[in-house]
Amino acid sequence: MRSPLNVKLYRSNLPIVEDGAGSSVQEAAEAGGGVLRCFPSFVGRKFCLPGKNLELADEDYFPEGPHGWAIDERWNGSAILADTGNGIHGEGLCHFHHPDGYLIPMNAAVHTAPDFMVGPLYRTLGGTGFYNKEFDNLYPLGHHMHPFKPEAYNFNAWRNKRYRNDCHTSVGLMEYFTEEMLADCVRDFIAGKNNYIRSHARNLLIRMGTGFLTPTRLLHGPAAVNTEEPQRDRDDFRFYQSHVLAPEGEVFLGQELLYRHLDESLTGEDRVQRLVSDIDLRANKDPFVIEKHLLLPIVDEAASQGGFRDEWRVYGKPNGDELFSLRQFELPPGAETVLTGPAALCILHFSHGSGTLGKHKVEVKSGIRLGEPLDDEFVIPYDPARTGGGVKLVNTSKTEPLVGTRCWGPEAWGHKLPKAPFETWPR
Repeated sequence: MRSPLNVKLYRSNLPIVEDGAGSSVQEAAEAGGGVLRCFPSFVGRKFCLPGKNLELADEDYFPEGPHGWAIDERWNGSAILADTGNGIHGEGLCHFHHPDGYLIPMNAAVHTAPDFMVGPLYRTLGGTGFYNKEFDNLYPLGHHMHPFKPEAYNFNAWRNKRYRNDCHTSVGLMEYFTEEMLADCVRDFIAGKNNYIRSHARNLLIRMGTGFLTPTRLLHGPAAVNTEEPQRDRDDFRFYQSHVLAPEGEVFLGQELLYRHLDESLTGEDRVQRLVSDIDLRANKDPFVIEKHLLLPIVDEAASQGGFRDEWRVYGKPNGDELFSLRQFELPPGAETVLTGPAALCILHFSHGSGTLGKHKVEVKSGIRLGEPLDDEFVIPYDPARTGGGVKLVNTSKTEPLVGTRCWGPEAWGHKLPKAPFETWPR
Protein backbone atom coordinates (compact mmCIF):
# COMPACT_ATOMS: atom_id res chain seq x y z
CA MET A 1 0.00 0.00 0.00
CA ARG A 2 1.13 3.55 -0.66
CA SER A 3 2.38 5.56 2.32
CA PRO A 4 -0.51 6.84 4.47
CA LEU A 5 -0.66 10.27 6.06
CA ASN A 6 0.11 10.56 9.76
CA VAL A 7 -3.40 11.94 10.45
CA LYS A 8 -6.85 10.37 10.35
CA LEU A 9 -10.42 11.58 10.15
CA TYR A 10 -12.33 12.33 13.34
CA ARG A 11 -12.91 9.05 15.25
CA SER A 12 -11.90 6.98 12.23
CA ASN A 13 -9.12 4.38 12.15
CA LEU A 14 -8.93 4.13 8.37
CA PRO A 15 -5.61 5.25 6.83
CA ILE A 16 -5.65 8.21 4.41
CA VAL A 17 -3.44 8.02 1.32
CA GLU A 18 -2.82 11.06 -0.90
CA ASP A 19 0.19 9.58 -2.68
CA GLY A 20 -0.84 8.38 -6.13
CA ALA A 21 -4.42 9.63 -5.70
CA GLY A 22 -4.90 10.00 -9.45
CA SER A 23 -4.31 6.33 -10.19
CA SER A 24 -5.86 4.97 -6.99
CA VAL A 25 -9.15 6.81 -7.55
CA GLN A 26 -9.42 5.26 -11.00
CA GLU A 27 -8.75 1.84 -9.48
CA ALA A 28 -11.51 2.45 -6.93
CA ALA A 29 -13.97 3.57 -9.61
CA GLU A 30 -13.24 0.54 -11.78
CA ALA A 31 -13.77 -1.79 -8.81
CA GLY A 32 -17.11 -0.10 -8.11
CA GLY A 33 -18.47 -0.32 -11.65
CA GLY A 34 -17.77 3.35 -12.35
CA VAL A 35 -18.96 4.46 -8.91
CA LEU A 36 -16.93 5.75 -5.95
CA ARG A 37 -18.13 5.08 -2.40
CA CYS A 38 -17.72 8.04 -0.01
CA PHE A 39 -16.82 8.15 3.67
CA PRO A 40 -19.35 10.43 5.48
CA SER A 41 -18.22 13.95 6.37
CA PHE A 42 -20.13 15.54 9.25
CA VAL A 43 -19.49 19.22 10.03
CA GLY A 44 -19.91 21.11 13.30
CA ARG A 45 -20.57 24.79 13.96
CA LYS A 46 -20.15 26.67 17.23
CA PHE A 47 -23.24 28.84 16.65
CA CYS A 48 -25.72 26.11 15.64
CA LEU A 49 -27.88 23.54 17.41
CA PRO A 50 -28.56 20.14 15.81
CA GLY A 51 -32.05 19.36 14.51
CA LYS A 52 -31.14 15.65 14.83
CA ASN A 53 -32.37 14.65 11.36
CA LEU A 54 -28.92 13.49 10.19
CA GLU A 55 -29.50 10.00 11.64
CA LEU A 56 -26.58 10.24 14.07
CA ALA A 57 -26.74 8.65 17.49
CA ASP A 58 -27.98 11.36 19.87
CA GLU A 59 -24.73 11.59 21.85
CA ASP A 60 -22.68 12.20 18.70
CA TYR A 61 -24.38 15.49 17.82
CA PHE A 62 -22.30 17.11 20.61
CA PRO A 63 -19.03 15.18 20.23
CA GLU A 64 -17.02 17.55 22.46
CA GLY A 65 -19.68 17.93 25.14
CA PRO A 66 -22.59 20.38 25.59
CA HIS A 67 -20.38 23.48 25.39
CA GLY A 68 -18.41 22.49 22.29
CA TRP A 69 -19.20 22.62 18.60
CA ALA A 70 -22.34 20.79 17.52
CA ILE A 71 -23.00 18.82 14.34
CA ASP A 72 -25.84 20.01 12.12
CA GLU A 73 -24.31 19.53 8.67
CA ARG A 74 -23.18 16.71 6.44
CA TRP A 75 -21.19 17.53 3.32
CA ASN A 76 -21.56 15.20 0.33
CA GLY A 77 -19.07 15.03 -2.52
CA SER A 78 -17.05 18.02 -1.34
CA ALA A 79 -13.53 18.67 -2.62
CA ILE A 80 -13.08 21.62 -0.21
CA LEU A 81 -12.73 22.00 3.55
CA ALA A 82 -15.32 23.52 5.87
CA ASP A 83 -14.30 26.85 7.43
CA THR A 84 -15.38 26.13 11.01
CA GLY A 85 -12.32 26.77 13.15
CA ASN A 86 -12.82 23.42 14.90
CA GLY A 87 -9.33 22.20 14.05
CA ILE A 88 -10.60 18.83 12.80
CA HIS A 89 -8.52 17.22 10.04
CA GLY A 90 -10.41 16.95 6.76
CA GLU A 91 -13.65 18.47 8.10
CA GLY A 92 -16.10 18.82 5.20
CA LEU A 93 -13.82 17.06 2.71
CA CYS A 94 -15.08 13.92 0.95
CA HIS A 95 -12.90 10.81 1.01
CA PHE A 96 -13.30 7.78 -1.28
CA HIS A 97 -12.92 4.14 -0.21
CA HIS A 98 -10.22 2.17 -2.03
CA PRO A 99 -10.61 -1.65 -2.29
CA ASP A 100 -7.34 -2.04 -0.36
CA GLY A 101 -8.92 -0.46 2.74
CA TYR A 102 -7.66 3.12 2.70
CA LEU A 103 -9.28 6.49 2.00
CA ILE A 104 -8.48 8.82 -0.91
CA PRO A 105 -9.07 12.56 -0.29
CA MET A 106 -11.35 13.96 -2.98
CA ASN A 107 -9.30 17.14 -3.42
CA ALA A 108 -6.17 15.10 -4.14
CA ALA A 109 -8.12 12.94 -6.61
CA VAL A 110 -9.60 15.96 -8.39
CA HIS A 111 -6.32 17.83 -8.72
CA THR A 112 -4.21 14.84 -9.79
CA ALA A 113 -6.78 13.22 -12.11
CA PRO A 114 -8.79 16.24 -13.31
CA ASP A 115 -9.69 14.78 -16.70
CA PHE A 116 -11.05 11.63 -15.07
CA MET A 117 -12.88 13.33 -12.19
CA VAL A 118 -14.13 16.64 -13.64
CA GLY A 119 -13.38 16.70 -17.36
CA PRO A 120 -12.72 19.79 -19.52
CA LEU A 121 -14.47 22.14 -17.08
CA TYR A 122 -11.61 21.67 -14.62
CA ARG A 123 -9.54 24.12 -16.66
CA THR A 124 -12.20 26.77 -16.00
CA LEU A 125 -13.23 25.83 -12.46
CA GLY A 126 -9.93 24.72 -10.97
CA GLY A 127 -11.96 22.14 -9.06
CA THR A 128 -15.45 20.63 -9.18
CA GLY A 129 -17.29 23.94 -8.80
CA PHE A 130 -19.93 22.54 -6.42
CA TYR A 131 -20.85 20.17 -3.61
CA ASN A 132 -24.06 19.04 -1.90
CA LYS A 133 -24.56 19.90 1.77
CA GLU A 134 -27.21 18.61 4.14
CA PHE A 135 -28.11 21.25 6.74
CA ASP A 136 -30.24 20.54 9.80
CA ASN A 137 -30.63 23.13 12.57
CA LEU A 138 -32.95 22.92 15.60
CA TYR A 139 -34.13 26.55 15.29
CA PRO A 140 -34.53 28.90 12.34
CA LEU A 141 -31.09 30.17 11.37
CA GLY A 142 -30.38 33.89 11.71
CA HIS A 143 -30.84 36.22 8.72
CA HIS A 144 -27.57 36.03 6.79
CA MET A 145 -26.21 36.13 3.26
CA HIS A 146 -23.43 34.61 1.17
CA PRO A 147 -21.16 37.19 -0.48
CA PHE A 148 -19.82 34.84 -3.15
CA LYS A 149 -21.74 31.53 -2.98
CA PRO A 150 -25.18 30.89 -4.48
CA GLU A 151 -26.99 27.90 -2.97
CA ALA A 152 -30.27 26.03 -3.33
CA TYR A 153 -32.47 23.83 -1.13
CA ASN A 154 -34.33 20.56 -1.58
CA PHE A 155 -36.98 19.96 1.09
CA ASN A 156 -36.95 16.16 1.28
CA ALA A 157 -39.67 14.53 3.41
CA TRP A 158 -37.52 11.41 3.87
CA ARG A 159 -34.93 13.52 5.74
CA ASN A 160 -37.58 15.32 7.82
CA LYS A 161 -39.28 12.52 9.69
CA ARG A 162 -39.49 14.71 12.81
CA TYR A 163 -41.12 17.58 10.90
CA ARG A 164 -44.51 18.23 12.49
CA ASN A 165 -45.23 21.98 12.62
CA ASP A 166 -45.38 24.72 10.03
CA CYS A 167 -41.90 26.22 9.54
CA HIS A 168 -40.97 29.37 7.66
CA THR A 169 -37.76 30.50 5.99
CA SER A 170 -37.16 34.25 6.14
CA VAL A 171 -36.20 35.76 2.79
CA GLY A 172 -35.14 39.29 1.84
CA LEU A 173 -36.62 42.48 3.26
CA MET A 174 -39.95 44.27 3.02
CA GLU A 175 -40.36 47.10 0.50
CA TYR A 176 -40.44 49.81 3.18
CA PHE A 177 -36.98 48.85 4.46
CA THR A 178 -34.44 51.58 3.65
CA GLU A 179 -30.69 51.70 3.36
CA GLU A 180 -30.53 53.77 6.55
CA MET A 181 -32.62 51.19 8.40
CA LEU A 182 -30.13 48.55 7.29
CA ALA A 183 -27.27 50.74 8.51
CA ASP A 184 -28.98 51.08 11.89
CA CYS A 185 -29.32 47.29 12.10
CA VAL A 186 -25.59 46.96 11.44
CA ARG A 187 -24.76 49.60 14.07
CA ASP A 188 -26.94 47.80 16.62
CA PHE A 189 -25.22 44.50 15.81
CA ILE A 190 -21.79 46.10 16.33
CA ALA A 191 -23.01 47.56 19.65
CA GLY A 192 -24.28 44.16 20.80
CA LYS A 193 -27.94 45.21 20.69
CA ASN A 194 -30.77 43.11 19.28
CA ASN A 195 -31.39 44.51 15.79
CA TYR A 196 -34.59 42.51 15.03
CA ILE A 197 -33.78 42.46 11.30
CA ARG A 198 -35.64 39.19 10.77
CA SER A 199 -38.92 40.90 11.69
CA HIS A 200 -38.61 42.91 8.45
CA ALA A 201 -38.28 39.82 6.22
CA ARG A 202 -40.73 38.03 3.97
CA ASN A 203 -41.47 34.43 4.83
CA LEU A 204 -41.69 31.21 2.82
CA LEU A 205 -43.83 28.43 4.30
CA ILE A 206 -41.86 25.22 3.76
CA ARG A 207 -43.54 22.59 1.59
CA MET A 208 -41.88 19.20 1.43
CA GLY A 209 -41.12 18.15 -2.13
CA THR A 210 -40.20 21.63 -3.36
CA GLY A 211 -36.94 23.49 -3.83
CA PHE A 212 -35.64 27.05 -3.51
CA LEU A 213 -32.67 28.95 -4.96
CA THR A 214 -30.84 31.65 -3.00
CA PRO A 215 -28.59 34.01 -5.00
CA THR A 216 -25.55 35.71 -3.51
CA ARG A 217 -26.12 38.82 -1.34
CA LEU A 218 -29.73 37.82 -0.59
CA LEU A 219 -30.61 37.77 3.12
CA HIS A 220 -32.25 34.56 4.28
CA GLY A 221 -32.78 32.58 7.46
CA PRO A 222 -33.52 28.90 6.77
CA ALA A 223 -36.34 27.26 8.69
CA ALA A 224 -35.85 24.55 11.30
CA VAL A 225 -36.03 21.74 8.75
CA ASN A 226 -33.48 19.48 7.12
CA THR A 227 -32.43 20.88 3.74
CA GLU A 228 -30.30 19.31 1.04
CA GLU A 229 -28.26 22.15 -0.45
CA PRO A 230 -26.42 22.07 -3.78
CA GLN A 231 -24.05 25.04 -3.82
CA ARG A 232 -20.84 26.50 -5.20
CA ASP A 233 -17.67 25.13 -3.66
CA ARG A 234 -17.07 27.81 -1.04
CA ASP A 235 -17.87 28.11 2.66
CA ASP A 236 -18.65 31.81 2.95
CA PHE A 237 -21.41 33.55 4.88
CA ARG A 238 -22.07 36.68 6.93
CA PHE A 239 -24.76 37.15 9.56
CA TYR A 240 -26.79 40.36 9.74
CA GLN A 241 -29.13 39.17 12.50
CA SER A 242 -27.54 39.89 15.86
CA HIS A 243 -29.54 37.55 18.14
CA VAL A 244 -30.91 34.04 17.53
CA LEU A 245 -33.14 31.68 19.44
CA ALA A 246 -31.54 29.06 21.71
CA PRO A 247 -32.86 26.89 24.56
CA GLU A 248 -31.94 29.62 27.06
CA GLY A 249 -33.71 32.31 25.02
CA GLU A 250 -32.32 34.84 22.54
CA VAL A 251 -28.52 34.88 22.47
CA PHE A 252 -26.05 37.30 20.86
CA LEU A 253 -24.14 35.75 17.97
CA GLY A 254 -21.00 37.86 18.26
CA GLN A 255 -19.55 40.43 15.87
CA GLU A 256 -17.10 37.97 14.29
CA LEU A 257 -20.00 36.51 12.29
CA LEU A 258 -20.82 40.01 10.98
CA TYR A 259 -17.22 40.74 10.02
CA ARG A 260 -16.53 37.55 8.02
CA HIS A 261 -14.92 38.17 4.59
CA LEU A 262 -14.54 41.87 5.41
CA ASP A 263 -11.41 44.00 4.99
CA GLU A 264 -9.90 44.18 8.49
CA SER A 265 -8.65 47.74 7.87
CA LEU A 266 -12.23 49.06 7.78
CA THR A 267 -13.44 50.68 11.00
CA GLY A 268 -16.21 52.93 12.26
CA GLU A 269 -18.72 54.26 9.78
CA ASP A 270 -16.64 53.05 6.81
CA ARG A 271 -17.17 49.50 8.03
CA VAL A 272 -20.90 50.10 8.49
CA GLN A 273 -21.31 51.43 4.96
CA ARG A 274 -19.32 48.55 3.47
CA LEU A 275 -21.54 46.04 5.28
CA VAL A 276 -24.60 47.84 3.95
CA SER A 277 -23.32 48.02 0.36
CA ASP A 278 -22.54 44.28 0.35
CA ILE A 279 -26.29 43.62 0.55
CA ASP A 280 -28.16 43.70 -2.78
CA LEU A 281 -30.95 45.86 -1.39
CA ARG A 282 -32.92 45.97 -4.64
CA ALA A 283 -33.06 42.18 -4.91
CA ASN A 284 -33.88 41.82 -1.22
CA LYS A 285 -36.84 44.21 -1.50
CA ASP A 286 -38.30 42.57 -4.61
CA PRO A 287 -41.96 41.89 -3.67
CA PHE A 288 -41.84 38.66 -5.72
CA VAL A 289 -38.51 37.41 -4.38
CA ILE A 290 -40.12 34.23 -3.00
CA GLU A 291 -42.26 33.46 -6.03
CA LYS A 292 -39.28 33.91 -8.36
CA HIS A 293 -37.02 31.53 -6.48
CA LEU A 294 -39.47 28.84 -5.34
CA LEU A 295 -38.84 25.67 -7.38
CA LEU A 296 -41.81 23.35 -7.82
CA PRO A 297 -40.96 19.73 -8.71
CA ILE A 298 -40.85 18.78 -12.39
CA VAL A 299 -41.19 15.07 -13.20
CA ASP A 300 -38.98 13.71 -15.96
CA GLU A 301 -41.68 11.67 -17.73
CA ALA A 302 -39.22 9.94 -20.07
CA ALA A 303 -37.09 8.65 -17.17
CA SER A 304 -40.02 7.83 -14.89
CA GLN A 305 -41.04 4.37 -16.10
CA GLY A 306 -42.03 1.09 -14.42
CA GLY A 307 -42.78 2.73 -11.08
CA PHE A 308 -39.47 4.62 -11.03
CA ARG A 309 -40.02 8.33 -10.36
CA ASP A 310 -37.35 10.91 -11.16
CA GLU A 311 -38.04 14.62 -10.70
CA TRP A 312 -36.19 17.92 -10.77
CA ARG A 313 -35.99 19.67 -7.41
CA VAL A 314 -33.24 22.24 -8.09
CA TYR A 315 -32.89 23.77 -11.54
CA GLY A 316 -32.54 27.04 -13.43
CA LYS A 317 -29.69 29.30 -14.53
CA PRO A 318 -29.18 32.44 -12.41
CA ASN A 319 -27.93 35.24 -14.67
CA GLY A 320 -27.74 32.70 -17.49
CA ASP A 321 -25.22 30.43 -15.73
CA GLU A 322 -25.92 26.78 -14.92
CA LEU A 323 -24.35 26.50 -11.45
CA PHE A 324 -25.78 23.27 -10.03
CA SER A 325 -28.88 21.07 -10.24
CA LEU A 326 -30.52 18.26 -8.30
CA ARG A 327 -33.02 15.49 -9.00
CA GLN A 328 -34.75 13.27 -6.46
CA PHE A 329 -35.69 9.72 -7.39
CA GLU A 330 -37.76 6.91 -5.87
CA LEU A 331 -37.52 3.26 -6.88
CA PRO A 332 -40.30 0.87 -5.75
CA PRO A 333 -39.64 -2.33 -3.75
CA GLY A 334 -38.01 -5.08 -5.81
CA ALA A 335 -37.56 -2.87 -8.88
CA GLU A 336 -34.45 -1.91 -10.80
CA THR A 337 -33.48 0.79 -13.29
CA VAL A 338 -30.45 2.29 -14.98
CA LEU A 339 -29.50 5.78 -13.83
CA THR A 340 -28.32 7.88 -16.75
CA GLY A 341 -27.29 11.49 -16.88
CA PRO A 342 -25.02 14.00 -18.57
CA ALA A 343 -21.27 13.69 -18.99
CA ALA A 344 -20.52 15.35 -15.65
CA LEU A 345 -19.42 14.51 -12.13
CA CYS A 346 -22.47 13.39 -10.14
CA ILE A 347 -22.99 13.19 -6.35
CA LEU A 348 -25.52 10.63 -5.11
CA HIS A 349 -26.99 10.63 -1.61
CA PHE A 350 -29.57 8.11 -0.46
CA SER A 351 -32.17 9.07 2.14
CA HIS A 352 -34.19 5.86 2.54
CA GLY A 353 -34.00 2.16 1.75
CA SER A 354 -31.50 -0.48 0.69
CA GLY A 355 -30.22 -1.92 -2.56
CA THR A 356 -27.23 -1.91 -4.89
CA LEU A 357 -25.64 0.77 -7.08
CA GLY A 358 -23.15 -0.52 -9.63
CA LYS A 359 -21.04 -2.94 -7.61
CA HIS A 360 -21.75 -1.25 -4.28
CA LYS A 361 -24.23 -2.03 -1.52
CA VAL A 362 -26.69 0.76 -0.64
CA GLU A 363 -28.02 1.04 2.89
CA VAL A 364 -29.49 4.01 4.77
CA LYS A 365 -28.96 3.67 8.52
CA SER A 366 -30.11 5.34 11.74
CA GLY A 367 -28.05 5.66 14.90
CA ILE A 368 -24.86 6.43 12.94
CA ARG A 369 -21.68 6.79 14.99
CA LEU A 370 -19.03 9.35 14.04
CA GLY A 371 -16.16 7.64 12.25
CA GLU A 372 -18.41 4.84 10.99
CA PRO A 373 -18.17 4.00 7.27
CA LEU A 374 -21.55 4.15 5.49
CA ASP A 375 -23.13 2.92 2.25
CA ASP A 376 -25.38 5.87 1.37
CA GLU A 377 -23.16 8.38 -0.46
CA PHE A 378 -21.44 7.93 -3.82
CA VAL A 379 -19.77 9.88 -6.63
CA ILE A 380 -19.76 9.07 -10.33
CA PRO A 381 -16.72 10.83 -11.88
CA TYR A 382 -16.86 12.57 -15.25
CA ASP A 383 -15.15 9.84 -17.26
CA PRO A 384 -17.42 6.92 -16.16
CA ALA A 385 -20.46 9.21 -16.59
CA ARG A 386 -19.29 10.02 -20.14
CA THR A 387 -18.43 6.48 -21.24
CA GLY A 388 -20.33 4.10 -18.95
CA GLY A 389 -23.84 4.28 -20.38
CA GLY A 390 -25.47 4.53 -16.96
CA VAL A 391 -25.33 2.75 -13.62
CA LYS A 392 -27.67 -0.05 -12.56
CA LEU A 393 -29.73 0.69 -9.44
CA VAL A 394 -31.59 -2.16 -7.68
CA ASN A 395 -34.00 -1.96 -4.75
CA THR A 396 -33.42 -5.15 -2.76
CA SER A 397 -36.22 -4.46 -0.28
CA LYS A 398 -39.58 -6.18 -0.70
CA THR A 399 -41.47 -3.53 1.25
CA GLU A 400 -39.64 -0.15 1.22
CA PRO A 401 -38.86 2.29 -1.60
CA LEU A 402 -35.27 3.25 -2.34
CA VAL A 403 -35.00 7.06 -2.30
CA GLY A 404 -32.08 9.30 -3.18
CA THR A 405 -30.87 12.40 -4.96
CA ARG A 406 -28.40 13.10 -7.74
CA CYS A 407 -26.59 16.42 -7.85
CA TRP A 408 -24.56 17.96 -10.69
CA GLY A 409 -22.41 21.05 -10.99
CA PRO A 410 -21.79 23.75 -13.60
CA GLU A 411 -22.77 23.28 -17.24
CA ALA A 412 -23.96 19.68 -16.84
CA TRP A 413 -27.35 19.73 -18.59
CA GLY A 414 -27.24 22.74 -20.91
CA HIS A 415 -30.51 23.35 -22.79
CA LYS A 416 -32.08 20.26 -21.15
CA LEU A 417 -32.18 22.00 -17.76
CA PRO A 418 -35.71 23.26 -16.96
CA LYS A 419 -36.20 27.00 -16.57
CA ALA A 420 -36.80 28.43 -13.11
CA PRO A 421 -39.42 31.14 -12.41
CA PHE A 422 -36.72 33.82 -12.09
CA GLU A 423 -35.78 33.13 -15.73
CA THR A 424 -39.32 33.46 -17.12
CA TRP A 425 -40.78 36.09 -14.76
CA PRO A 426 -42.35 39.04 -16.61
CA ARG A 427 -40.13 42.11 -16.53
